[in-house]
Amino acid sequence: MKIKYIKFTFLILCIVFLTGFNYLSLAATTSTKTATMLDSDNDGLSDSEEALYGTDPHNPDTDGDGYSDGVEVRSGYNPLKPAPGDKVVVEKSTSLNKQNTTSELSLTDSFNNDFQAFIASKNGQSVSTTEVKTFIDTALASKITPTDISSIAIIDRSQLKIKSQNYNSLSASDKKQKLQQDAVDYLNQVVYLLISNSPTPIVNNDDLSAFQADFMGRLADFSSNDNVAYFSDFGRRLAIFSEQLNGVEVPETMVDLHLKFTRIINASLFLQNLSDSSNPNDPMGKIVTLNKIKDLIGLFNDFFTNDFQSYIKQIKTI
Repeated sequence: MKIKYIKFTFLILCIVFLTGFNYLSLAATTSTKTATMLDSDNDGLSDSEEALYGTDPHNPDTDGDGYSDGVEVRSGYNPLKPAPGDKVVVEKSTSLNKQNTTSELSLTDSFNNDFQAFIASKNGQSVSTTEVKTFIDTALASKITPTDISSIAIIDRSQLKIKSQNYNSLSASDKKQKLQQDAVDYLNQVVYLLISNSPTPIVNNDDLSAFQADFMGRLADFSSNDNVAYFSDFGRRLAIFSEQLNGVEVPETMVDLHLKFTRIINASLFLQNLSDSSNPNDPMGKIVTLNKIKDLIGLFNDFFTNDFQSYIKQIKTI
């Protein structure tokens, strides 16, 4: 079997997962740079946030009322005004605040509370566009947790069905051929399982192109209820695919490759719960979801362009 055939087979897998994602870009691209911001006084506000609110970055309780600056901001109180009487009043939100005392605030509600506290901390002074932009960037960074390979659960390799590849007694050409054949057999299994779990039948290039166009269109209008349901179903199909991967026999030279691929697949399974967790009144939550998808795109791209290509080169040089 030729390396070219291996690449062609696996290309189907790459397309199914990635073509719909490649165009995606988000406003929250600064999140990975600012996610670990300095908090000098450990009050729950970063030093950048302290500068925005006008609080003291070296004093956890700027107004001296016994409540830390971070607690006051997150709870909707003015960190510059001692209690009592420092509650930030937000018009048209009384019923919402009562409701949220017994249930978790949505990310958008939490952001709104933070913003109202930020405005109140200015004590009537004008707020510049730059300050508002900095506040938004900082708020996004504090609510978005980057997804990287180190944050994904490790899979126990003892659970895999590993195929022994003791081909040292063979000639170099025969060994190379066997390794290539094992890779092709493995990839054929993976591609078959993936296509069999596709939301629409894929039996030829036209079907694949149609799936790609539909997938991209739904991502472009991610916020609609129909498309949220579509990606939830896609996540459930990935969950089935993930379970089926456990039954695939993995060549021992491809174990590390398989484990990393499976970890990234498992990290994508949050999609299956989108319908249950999606809130049409929580645009901030959708930003967080799209940012997680963006991070997974990066992981998939890194896997295909680096890990898999490195394996191909390794076989070619045997």
